[in-house]
Amino acid sequence: MASSGWTARVLGVAWLEGPEGQRVRLERRAATLLAYLGMAGSSPKHFLSGLLWPDSPPTTARNNMRQLLRRLRLACGGLEVVKADTERLELGAELTVDVAHLKSAAASHAHAHVLEALTPGGGGPLLAGFDFDDCPELARWLDGARTAVEGWVRQAREAEIERHMAQGDWTTALAQTQAWVQQEPESELAGRYLIRLHYLQGDRGAALAAFERLRAVLSRELDVTPMPETLELVRHIEQDTPLPRPPAALPPSLPLSVLRPPVLVGREAAWRQLEEGWNAGQILFITGEPGSGKSRLAEEFAAFKGSWFRIEGRPGDQEVPFASQARALRTHMARHPDVKLPDWVRDELSRILPELGDPRRLPPLASEANELRFYDAQAEALRLLSAGGDIHVVDNVQYWDKASSKVFTYAVARLLDSNVEMARKPRIIDCYRRGELPPYSETNIRQLVDAELARVVDLGPLSPEEVRQLLASLRLPGAEAHAEAMARYTGGNPLYITETLKHLLETDSLHKDWPHRLLPPGRVGPLIQRRLERLSALALQCAQLAALAGSHYRPALALDVLEVSATELHAALSALEAAQILVDERFSHDLVLEAVRASLSPAAARVLHGRLATVLEREGAPAILLAHHWMEAGSVERALPFLLASAHADEQVLPPEQAADHYARAAALMDVTGRPEDAAQARAAEARCRSHVRHATPSNASNRSR
Repeated sequence: MASSGWTARVLGVAWLEGPEGQRVRLERRAATLLAYLGMAGSSPKHFLSGLLWPDSPPTTARNNMRQLLRRLRLACGGLEVVKADTERLELGAELTVDVAHLKSAAASHAHAHVLEALTPGGGGPLLAGFDFDDCPELARWLDGARTAVEGWVRQAREAEIERHMAQGDWTTALAQTQAWVQQEPESELAGRYLIRLHYLQGDRGAALAAFERLRAVLSRELDVTPMPETLELVRHIEQDTPLPRPPAALPPSLPLSVLRPPVLVGREAAWRQLEEGWNAGQILFITGEPGSGKSRLAEEFAAFKGSWFRIEGRPGDQEVPFASQARALRTHMARHPDVKLPDWVRDELSRILPELGDPRRLPPLASEANELRFYDAQAEALRLLSAGGDIHVVDNVQYWDKASSKVFTYAVARLLDSNVEMARKPRIIDCYRRGELPPYSETNIRQLVDAELARVVDLGPLSPEEVRQLLASLRLPGAEAHAEAMARYTGGNPLYITETLKHLLETDSLHKDWPHRLLPPGRVGPLIQRRLERLSALALQCAQLAALAGSHYRPALALDVLEVSATELHAALSALEAAQILVDERFSHDLVLEAVRASLSPAAARVLHGRLATVLEREGAPAILLAHHWMEAGSVERALPFLLASAHADEQVLPPEQAADHYARAAALMDVTGRPEDAAQARAAEARCRSHVRHATPSNASNRSR
């Protein structure tokens, strides 16, 4: 880490250190601001103000931020260690933040530099000693940030210990392991390394003493016993027999150029189409085969045009009405906390965002007027939340549920077809897989295109020459020589190309002739499957759980569903991130998600669905979600009450066709399970709901006033 200028240490106790050795303790919000900018980089000023002072009016929060920046400047002798303009904040060139150095080193797999960022004093948890009970959004961010830092440090420690062990440098490996155990005494992986290294150095007594300390810590702190592999290691030491095979070495670090190619190749024509659509003020839809680079093109084009953020549809959204729209609205509102929505808009949005009010006091959407008011509220919210000019990149539109697709189309069509000036209209780039849109989304997109409010840009495969250009841009010795074979093997699909390169690098085959015998048939699927096979059983289970939980997945679910300790879970999640299976709680690509799903046997899937349903039921999850998991678990009887409960709720607060669909589904299941009287009641409720459905829906009434 640079020694000139000022240094902020936020790993452990937070403080500032000057170039002449002066030290200043950082108060809670100042330390958090520096930690956030170190982790996230340049960030919107209004968002950070709302994060740090969530209960203050926007003007007060902005004033508080100005005062905080002034105090930081004075503490650093007048230097502007945080640069601020009217919109954004970022770290100044005169300040180095330890967590930013650590993150950069972790991204480039510079494991020794990761550990350097922990000195002096051995580092510690991010923002140690601070809590944020009064700032719930900030507390959630800090939980995730701490988990990420712990994963980077753990991976670096293991890699460095393995490196020194491979070189026969037992002394350095032992010293690093002892530092790890001191930092994480409940880490069984660190404890095993310590036991093994003591024994390899000829100190059998120290090895057995280290085991007893580990066993005591596991019992006291986590209420668990050592894992079988730890007990097996100790048995060999007690019997003085050859040690079992040491932990597998980490796979070779993959160059950053392979993880994200530095140049966007072969998309010049698509870029021109996007420019034309942008200049015409249209919604831009990008479609193509899985792996064709839709998201990458959308992100690069958006970044070229200005400030942007991501909204995404997720597998499982189609089971829950308005799941996609609710997530999009929450993303918008978190990004623009200063925007005050009118009371009538908040009331209507509370139908799908209960945190905004009590939807039970609203009239059912049984009349056209009430339904139109609900749809107009969506359009007004989008107008107000888009006024800042941010670009919305909406990924995986094929997963959007029917209700969300309908209300989104209405809201966007109304805004684009209105007299709102171009600069204040929403700028939206949507991505979806070719041929995988549900019929309702196809219809909605076609309506927008026919009205000249949108255009579709279709991505094809890269040509053989473009494949050669892509390989040349990666600057990997030997890669360009495989251009012709790579184009044939992958069909010019960018994701297939990078997955194949990962395989060649991991098998040390890139510099050799094209390895026909090493590559499995079937292209990218088997290559991803091989990555899954290298995972531990727990890491694979975590990935499978994420695949089944869909949009409701969060790491904490695994603690209850899989009944594992926090230490075991952190190790498994770190392995998934290192293998590029999960990135920031979502799958690195849809094809990876599909490979994980394919790895589940029907019996194992039913068990996981049942465990998920049990845990989510305890947490009070939405009724329709519980119905889905119980049905997938094969427990139709347990699913039916939740399906009916969902229909009753929908009849009260959502458009009637949604409730009608659920009543119909429940009636069909009741017929199968031999409950004809209940089925008849469900069908009567379905008929009642359908009688309220109007022929003139809000989607074709955009010119009507609220």
